[in-house]
This record gives sequence, structure tokens and C-alpha cells, in this order.
Amino acid sequence: KRAEREGQGAIATMGRLPSQKALAATLDRCENAGHGGHAPIDEVKDFLRLCRDGKVRLPEQIARHGLRLVKSKEAKRKLNDTELWLINEQVCYALLDTGEIDEATMIVKALAKRFPKSSRVLVLQGALCECCGDYDKAEEVYKKVLEENEAHQGAWKRLCCVAKGRGDEEKAVKTLKEYLDVFCTDAEAWEELASLYLSLSMQKQASFCYEECLLIQPQNPSYHLKYADSLYSLSTPSTLHLARQAVGYYSVVLDLTNGSSVHAKYGLLCCLDAIRSQGRGSSSRLTEDEQKLAAKCARELEADYQEKCPALLAHLRATGILSSGT
Repeated sequence: KRAEREGQGAIATMGRLPSQKALAATLDRCENAGHGGHAPIDEVKDFLRLCRDGKVRLPEQIARHGLRLVKSKEAKRKLNDTELWLINEQVCYALLDTGEIDEATMIVKALAKRFPKSSRVLVLQGALCECCGDYDKAEEVYKKVLEENEAHQGAWKRLCCVAKGRGDEEKAVKTLKEYLDVFCTDAEAWEELASLYLSLSMQKQASFCYEECLLIQPQNPSYHLKYADSLYSLSTPSTLHLARQAVGYYSVVLDLTNGSSVHAKYGLLCCLDAIRSQGRGSSSRLTEDEQKLAAKCARELEADYQEKCPALLAHLRATGILSSGT
């Protein structure tokens, strides 16, 4: 049941993928299969394919169902060669995520034997070294890959992970900036760079990274939300225009999520409360549209807490942000 809840939570973060319902249904069939708890091979194959296509990360579920596929002789007969090795790679990364080193090592050895000159297998070997805490060996492997192909995105990103694993966040930033000089349209890399900047308390630089994410994927509500958060964090009594900008981006999130984002409602009310309490003169007055928006969000946020988390409703009221809507 816990794994099922985790799977559903991860699927909910996917965004508006056409295959979202299909993935949820397939995962449900895999999790609740009969025949001794083993899902049919075709169901597991479809689940793994949908995860790959949607770039969905469900390590526990992928490791549990995929490992049985990797070890099954019947599956090896039914799968074509290309898909079989794709599944091996996918399951191996999931095993590394869940810390199942012995099983991951078995797959890495099989892949290395089948593809002795593959850079993808080398990167996988480096990831295994990282998981074992051998960062020197992992770095050596990734640099070897980059010597042969300096545009190998996976190796660049793993080098950044090595720096993070060592606790050297400044080097991780430097590595990721070098990567983005070449692959400037990689939204996930910009998001990771923003996260690194935040860990170094470099809020303005993080905000710039989220701007880049928005330029690349303007329909992704997560990036609008994070950019709005950064604007609100940067706002002060003398820069309340940033809080007003944040209100606009929180509003976009509500549009993109059909008004379902509790985070956006809370952030929007915090911004309007800051404008009213910290502004001076005319700058502290909300426009008619802002007042209507605040009232609507306050009603909906209170209803959301009442329905989904009544134990925290008193805390929400105690913050005073609901008064922004009155």
C-alpha cells in the first residue's frame, strides 16, 4: 500500500502528459496483480515503457517489477534485443536509487559484457561507483567518456553529481555552468543550477535560472511556481514591485493547474499580505482585481484545508494571511 501511495504521488507530479492516465492504470495493475503478486510480462513492459517515455522516476516500483523482468527467461524470449537492454539500463538506475548495489552490479556486468565499448555503459559504471562512495573512480570514468565525446550530456551531469556528493557545491556550480554554455536549452539543468545557487544563498542567481526555465518550458507550472517563490523571497519593503510580479506568476500557476495548486494560493496571499502590511501610501493599496483575487484564494484555501487537512486549519487561520482576502 505504501508503494502504491508513493507511485500515485509521483505520477501526480508528472504534469499534463497524455500518458498520465495510462501510466496510473498500468501501475495499478502491476501493483495489484494476481498469480502470486507477479504482474504479467506485457503489463510490466508497458509500465516501464511509459516511465521511460514520460521521464517519470518511480525507483521502487521500477526496481521491484523490472528486476523480475530482467531475470525472467520468458521475458528474454518475448522482448526484442533493443528493448531488453533498455529495460536493463532503466532497472539498473532504479536499483542504484534504492541502494540495491548487488543487483545493480549484476546488471552493469551484463551490460558491459554485451556492449564493451558503450559510453552509456561507462556512465552507468560511474554511477555505480558513486553509489558505492568511490567518487574518484566515478570522476575518472566520466572524464574518460568526455575525452572520447566532449558533448556527452550524461557524463557532464554526472560530474556535477560527483561534486555534489563530495559536498563541493561551488565546483558543482562551475561544472553545470560549463555544461549550460553548450546545452543552454536544458531546462532540468537550469533548475538544478537554481537549486545549487539556493543552497549557497545566492537568491538572485537562482531567480535568473528559473527565468531560463520559463523561456524553455513556458507551459510548465512548476517553473512559474518556483520563479514566483524566488520573486517573493527577494521582495522587501523597498522592492514590493517584485511581490506584485510574483502575484502574476502565482496566478499563471492557478490557470495552468485549473486552480488546484494550494502552494500558489498560499504564495499569492502571502504576497498580497506583504504589499498591504509593508507598503507605504498608495503602494500599500490593493487594486480591485487584486482584492477580488485575494478573496477568492482565501475562500478556496480555507476550503482546501478544511477538506484535506483539517488539523492544520487553525494554524492557517493563525498566520493571518486569510485576512488578505477581506
